[in-house]
Amino acid sequence: MKSLFFAVGLTFILTLPTISCAATGTDKSDLVHVKAEIDKAFLTVGDLVTYTVTIERPHDIQILSTIPVPNEEFLEIKKSEDLYKKRKKVVLEGRKFTLAAYRLGEFVLNPVVVRYRKAGESDEKTVQTTKLYLYVRSVAGDIPQEDIRDAKDVVPYVFRYSKVIIFLLVLGGLALGYWAYLQLRKRFPSTKTASTPRLGPEEEALQNLAELFESDLLRKGLVKIYYLRLSEILKVYFERRYQILAVESTTAEILRDLPDCCFTPEIVEKIRYVLEMADLAKFAKWIPAPAEVIQINRGAEAIVRSYVPPLPVPEETPITSEVPQ
Repeated sequence: MKSLFFAVGLTFILTLPTISCAATGTDKSDLVHVKAEIDKAFLTVGDLVTYTVTIERPHDIQILSTIPVPNEEFLEIKKSEDLYKKRKKVVLEGRKFTLAAYRLGEFVLNPVVVRYRKAGESDEKTVQTTKLYLYVRSVAGDIPQEDIRDAKDVVPYVFRYSKVIIFLLVLGGLALGYWAYLQLRKRFPSTKTASTPRLGPEEEALQNLAELFESDLLRKGLVKIYYLRLSEILKVYFERRYQILAVESTTAEILRDLPDCCFTPEIVEKIRYVLEMADLAKFAKWIPAPAEVIQINRGAEAIVRSYVPPLPVPEETPITSEVPQ
């Protein structure tokens, strides 16, 4: 019989987390109602609980105090929001907190004291709620677990030479295969890299620009990616051709570092225009018109094609003096 009562009582305790509690206070003379409530009084560690304090007052009542924040020593505030609703005869206001508890035990939410006064009067009055209680338990619900088994006996380790020998044979086979691969690579060197040398800066940039112009990035609406790629192609070209740090530099820094002797004022203006338009599309979400797209593309090609290789320096021929015979 005792075990039956214990089981019924335990079942009742486990269903308590769905019970909500409220504490109210009312001043009947001025019709001011204060209510503090929680959506559940029993919770496990880490569960969220909603704590709401509401004040219902006539329009001619002025609230002089604020609703305090719950004790943060055992409750962590996840969210807080103000409540306000105006009705015909009364005003409903307050605050709602979403809390979480990470300590076990029984905790008290202190009464909420509200100070107020009537319009045109100087006397202050107060109304308060009663205490609210929170019961925080472990995830296991403080119920002893019966599925923990005893530790097994220690199994002695048996050293097997056969496994070590197999491991060494596999390791030796891998090492032998890698050595043979290196020998074959030395005897038959790959001609792929030799037959396809890297393109020059101009050829590489023009090839990448042509592939970009033929892509469908603009048709898909990927304007930012298109001009990010266009800017990258020109900056890599500047680094290869003029040995400056351009990929991580801004437009102003690139114009400052480019050698003046290699560009006409017209080409400098094209560089400024193309890079600034690309920056607008990348960072300001600017979408150019079709005519502007064509103008920017042609400007990028003109920048690359404007390079003129320097003239070779003639070799000085030694001056020999002829001795008359």
